[in-house]
Amino acid sequence: MNYIVLVKQVPDVSQITDNAFDPKTGNLIRTRLASVINELDAQGLAFARQMKILSGDTEGKVVALTMGPPMAAEVLRYSLSRFADTAVLLTDRALGGADTWATANPLAHAVRKIQDELFGGSDDYYIVSGMQSVDGDTAQVPAQMAEELDIPCVPYATDVEFKDGQLQFTRIITGGCQIVEPLHKPAIITVAKYEHTLYASFVQTRQANQMELIQWNADDVQATAVGVKGSKTRVIRVFPPEKTSRKCQHVESVEELAKIILESQGKDEQAEASEDGQAMGYVLPQNRQDAFDRHYEGTIKEVEDFKVLAAKLKELNIADPSGVDDAAKEKILADDAVTFHKKALEDMLEGLKQSTPEYSGEVWVMAEHAEDEVNSATFELLGKARELADSLSVHVGVVLAGYNVGPMTDGLIAGGADKVYLIDDPILKDFDPHTYRKVVSDVFEKYQPQIILYGATPQGRVLAPMVSYRVGCGLTADCTGLDIRDSSRKGQIAVLMQTRPALGGNVMATICTKDSSCQMATARPGVMKRMEPDSKRTGQVIECSVELSADELSLKIHRTEKAHGQVNFDADAIVSGGRGLQSREGFHQMVSELCGVLSDKLDISVEQGASRTAVEQGYTERVYQVGQTGTAVGPDLYIALGISGAIQHMIGVANSKTIVAINLDHHAPIFKQCDYYLIGNAEQVVPELAKAIRNAK
Repeated sequence: MNYIVLVKQVPDVSQITDNAFDPKTGNLIRTRLASVINELDAQGLAFARQMKILSGDTEGKVVALTMGPPMAAEVLRYSLSRFADTAVLLTDRALGGADTWATANPLAHAVRKIQDELFGGSDDYYIVSGMQSVDGDTAQVPAQMAEELDIPCVPYATDVEFKDGQLQFTRIITGGCQIVEPLHKPAIITVAKYEHTLYASFVQTRQANQMELIQWNADDVQATAVGVKGSKTRVIRVFPPEKTSRKCQHVESVEELAKIILESQGKDEQAEASEDGQAMGYVLPQNRQDAFDRHYEGTIKEVEDFKVLAAKLKELNIADPSGVDDAAKEKILADDAVTFHKKALEDMLEGLKQSTPEYSGEVWVMAEHAEDEVNSATFELLGKARELADSLSVHVGVVLAGYNVGPMTDGLIAGGADKVYLIDDPILKDFDPHTYRKVVSDVFEKYQPQIILYGATPQGRVLAPMVSYRVGCGLTADCTGLDIRDSSRKGQIAVLMQTRPALGGNVMATICTKDSSCQMATARPGVMKRMEPDSKRTGQVIECSVELSADELSLKIHRTEKAHGQVNFDADAIVSGGRGLQSREGFHQMVSELCGVLSDKLDISVEQGASRTAVEQGYTERVYQVGQTGTAVGPDLYIALGISGAIQHMIGVANSKTIVAINLDHHAPIFKQCDYYLIGNAEQVVPELAKAIRNAK
């Protein structure tokens, strides 16, 4: 059995400073940052090594594969010094500027070439990859490669064991974990966490530096989607993130923190903010009072340029942009207020003639559910879909796939759906990426929506890229902002502008789809606002027939462990514990004590929560897990004890009004994302804090 490990060279985002950005464009200047191996890919190497050891196959080859500029050879030599036997560098100027679509395609073709030339045509191999790269944070490439290669994909793997002659993988699912086995090979495994670092000796490093790398270009692998031209999305702009609305205030004493906690109740500590002031609802051109109104453009610069142009056209008594002759153009360009050039002017005049939306069709949401309940992320997306659809004057549709899921349709209609596309089949009882992506794609092809939104959950982040690749559409991951805007200079009216963080949240990017029949995005749970359910709403349930057989399943599910129990995450306050609480006993003692005193003193509902690490350490049950792979919460008060503040956790608590953190680490990331923090050992601080709250007058 052989292995291909995907590795990537990325900028060291831990060293990002203001000096790393171009002050004019906001773009990251990558040459000002050191390059390192993507951390999850390094874990992927260790994971592949463990797979090989467990299988007992000493003859299998391990090939490290990367796509990048010639300097990416460094990451391959790192791989050779740790574990890999051979390394392949896919490098070509033509590959530059690729999105995930045009990255997955050449890599998949390189995999085919490796199979043919290095594995002698054998399909007995695994592809192992980090779940995502720190510079992109999309988690799309492995799933899109799986679709191109038509092979199983096991996402979010955290462990592996060898049973009954087969490798079985533990993977994260929404609200729990699962033990699965790919039903055939090759298969792709994406690693979410495997902290068993591989170290290289001096001898291994020296040997790696002397080894010859295999180097291929785009023509060698016969890729069909290359670089910018082969991409399905384009970046509108890159900009630094807005300064957090959190206070990030250091509290010196326990007494002061107790006072803050008691006074925080009833106050909304989180200021409302809207990116660039563009929170206003979109209006189609034909419904605008002014034919020259273009203040719904995708960037502030374009809005200002069109505003100046409209003023000049009115000054020249020009009511129709078709009537602008060369003399009028010269007068416009001669004005001191005009900062754009002639080509831009011509593009803008053409843009003013456009009024027909670029896309047509409904706005869809992909429903996610478990144990007969639709999850909260779906209803959050429904609220956003309702907003987008109303501005476009179209219907909202929900795709609901599963087995015996018909009773869920009423709740979806009450939550904002006009139509529910119901796909009900026994084979869909458990989520299998292969079968789900087939039925969703089939329904898409029949009804042709213009937008599909998925939750950025473990399920959504594997299903969305597979569907998008299968139907030939662009996809943007982990969006925190979705707005309908125009890109009039490019002739695009009413397109979906998708804003997302990248580089570990150090930059923001606004992206739109191109060369696609539909716009697709995943959105972070806890970011969008759900509608108040209306039981009086009516809608249509459309039953969609599918053709499925058990032969189309890609995974054998051995065991599923889901969170069970009664948890009230709608409580007024949540006290969560992390790895810093050291033990199960310490966790329950400190969290329970603080929950009890808050409930008694403030007469509010209080629930306990936990980080993913605390759950995996066995400190508490999975039902209490808060975060992107647990439950997104939004209480009035969120207190984090011994939680470092990984991005996946902070995504899940973003809607909390007030966030308080207690951590011994002076440099804990959570201190930059909370309202108040106290540096100290929770074991000492919590009893003192509980006493101070209890005795407060």
